[in-house]
Amino acid sequence: MGKPEPALVGRKVRLDDSGEVGIIIHTWWDEVGDTLDCYIAFFGDHFPEGKPQRIPYVLRYWVAGLTLLD
Repeated sequence: MGKPEPALVGRKVRLDDSGEVGIIIHTWWDEVGDTLDCYIAFFGDHFPEGKPQRIPYVLRYWVAGLTLLD
C-alpha cells in the first residue's frame, strides 16, 4: 500500500490532457486505482503573477496524469 506524498503539496503541475497549470493542494493513496491521487488548484493556461484575478478551481486527478513543473 502506498502513502500520501506531503512533499508534493505546493508543487506546480501541468495537466497532460489539457495543458492547464495548477498547484497540488492535497494527496492521498487511492486503493481502487492503486495510485497517488490528489486535489489540484487550477489557474488555467498560465500561472498568475501575484494575486490571481480569479479564484482557482479545484479538481481531482491521479498524479500519473500530471507533469511536475518545478
